[in-house]
Amino acid sequence: MDAKEYLESRQKKIDQALSDSIPQDPSYVYGMLREFIFRGGKRIRPIIVLACAEAAGRTESDAMDYAVAIELFHNFTLIHDDVEDNSSLRRGKPTINSEHGIPTAVNAGDALYRVMWSILLSSKTLPEKKLSALRIMMDGFSSVVEGQGTELYWQRTGKFDISEEEYLEMASGKTGALIGLACRMGAFSADAPESTQLSLQQFGNKMGLAFQIKDDILNLTSNPSEYTKEIGEDIKESKRTLITIRLLSTLPEKEKQELLSILKKPEKTQEDVSRAISLAKEHGAINYANSVCERLLSEAKSHLSALPEDKCRLFSEVSDYIIRREK
Repeated sequence: MDAKEYLESRQKKIDQALSDSIPQDPSYVYGMLREFIFRGGKRIRPIIVLACAEAAGRTESDAMDYAVAIELFHNFTLIHDDVEDNSSLRRGKPTINSEHGIPTAVNAGDALYRVMWSILLSSKTLPEKKLSALRIMMDGFSSVVEGQGTELYWQRTGKFDISEEEYLEMASGKTGALIGLACRMGAFSADAPESTQLSLQQFGNKMGLAFQIKDDILNLTSNPSEYTKEIGEDIKESKRTLITIRLLSTLPEKEKQELLSILKKPEKTQEDVSRAISLAKEHGAINYANSVCERLLSEAKSHLSALPEDKCRLFSEVSDYIIRREK
């Protein structure tokens, strides 16, 4: 089974478990959540939970509650992220905030958060193990919230003089921490040694960071007919990505001020977005981001030595497939 087949086979099981987890009533609360979750999504995080549990010698059922909870948390953050960014599209369809309004979107995210904790609290594990799981997951969730908070702080204060190290630390929390948590919880569910759990968590953290950078690259380079978000949306939202940070640190002064002028505009034209993308291509910022992505992927794989050789090979192939995707 190759990486694509592996991911697709596990996705079906995840989708069924997610469907079972979402309440039916009241439909005006949970109906839009069901539609939101099943309009798409790669299910990378929950699949990784199951894969790590299998790699550590247990069955998928041992880890399914953790897998579903992490996917629900991820979708909760997406809903609130769309509110925070005033985004209009998610997975090729209108966001909940653009279709139903901000109050409803905030409540929808809160509802998913409630369902997530309900699943964790009702899981059939020993009380001591359940408490340990909740503590590990809360640490991971805290990193996500703090990473997102850092990005929002940069936006709120108009901060653009950000170093690459600061960006990587922010993205490690916002995106890397949840994929790292997925890896750890899979191994945790299988009662793997803590050293194995931590090695897999490091693998996930690095892979998650590479995933975020790849996402930022695709936002500027994807085929519009295949991409499920708006091309250049990160520019419109003045996102501090590795690409823009690299550009601001390497552009000649005239072009640097031009880019800053674009990024600081409250409303940007399509010409503004196209110009920013053109600068990123012309001055090698996208190529640089790709090189960092590949370096992080290599660093991630170095943490797989805790797994049996056959599992190590599968994880390596899966990470290649995820990070080297084209949409």
